[in-house]
Amino acid sequence: MDNNGTTPARWVEIDLAAIAHNVAQVRRLLGPEVRLMAVVKADAYGHGLVQVSRVAISQGAAMLGVTHPEEGVLLREAGIAAPILIFRPLLPGEEEAAVAFGLTPSISEPEQARRLAAVCRRAGRVLPVHLKVETGMSRTGFLPEVLRKEADELFSLRELEWEGIYTHFAAAAGDPDFTRRQFRLFTGVVRDLAERGIYFPLRHACNSAAALLYPEMRLDMVRIGTLLYGQLPAGVAAGFPGLKDAWSFWTRVIHLQRVRRGATVGYGRTYRLRRDTTLAVLPVGYSDGFGVDVIPRPSGLLDLAKVLVKTAGAYFGIPWGMQYVSINGKPAPVVGRVGMELSCVDVGKLPDIEIGVPVRLQARRTVLKASVPRLFTGVQEKEGI
Repeated sequence: MDNNGTTPARWVEIDLAAIAHNVAQVRRLLGPEVRLMAVVKADAYGHGLVQVSRVAISQGAAMLGVTHPEEGVLLREAGIAAPILIFRPLLPGEEEAAVAFGLTPSISEPEQARRLAAVCRRAGRVLPVHLKVETGMSRTGFLPEVLRKEADELFSLRELEWEGIYTHFAAAAGDPDFTRRQFRLFTGVVRDLAERGIYFPLRHACNSAAALLYPEMRLDMVRIGTLLYGQLPAGVAAGFPGLKDAWSFWTRVIHLQRVRRGATVGYGRTYRLRRDTTLAVLPVGYSDGFGVDVIPRPSGLLDLAKVLVKTAGAYFGIPWGMQYVSINGKPAPVVGRVGMELSCVDVGKLPDIEIGVPVRLQARRTVLKASVPRLFTGVQEKEGI
């Protein structure tokens, strides 16, 4: 049921009690000496920016992390007073909002710092900021050699409170040697600045994977996203039991269609049925984000082979190459192309399928469209945290 008392045709169910449980689990892992930043970028990984932020803060998160300043503004307008770090560099003109709403920008180059300091000066404000150091991600942040040259001017900007310093690991789960190299480079920068009398209360480098795999790198704070939502980071097979998945995507069967062997399904006639069966029509499609996935460039020939084999399996209807949904706890394959708003699954081998029966879907959480209703369960979030 949605907030209007009606039954939606498709929806995402988000268990806030599961998120509260996961935050508490992470806090226990870290202990009292290490602060937790709850990463809530991308609408809290598709779980609801404001709702998840309130739960995370109530369970002991010390700071929130987002990519864009407008995400921070939404949190402030929702009454959330906790510190909010903006990961990306601010564009010219975005400094006013950061200052007005008391957000914490990341500083990645000198001109950005100068612009922000000028806005703070006009507003009569001192704003906390975090210094970003580039150690191997090749995206944003000061290269160590550039930072050494710019340090005197940078840290003379009295309108900026240098609250934190951090870096971003590129392959924490996949390349331990490179991760340790990044960490050595980062701690070397921190040490060099300390020798010049520049100290930062909050040093942070670890994401979810690094926090699990390298306890010695947790420093003053860790940035946790994936674990909060009940998932292990990619490449981490085990090591943190007790997480609860907080997210599920649902729809309902809207039509049952009897079809004959040899019939083709969907646009392009790309799938041909090998037997008489029943198809269940679902009111979801790629306009909702269903069937849409990020396809990374293969990292090598073996990776390329896996992609090709999986694609060929899907084309020929081989089970391990197909996408599945779950109906009454049993798998049913998606057949034919996923349409814009309608899709078909083969339910010929499943008993007792009726119109309206719930169907659990798989989808990438961060690409599912906001037009799909979100139903929150589990705990009552508190306002003004």
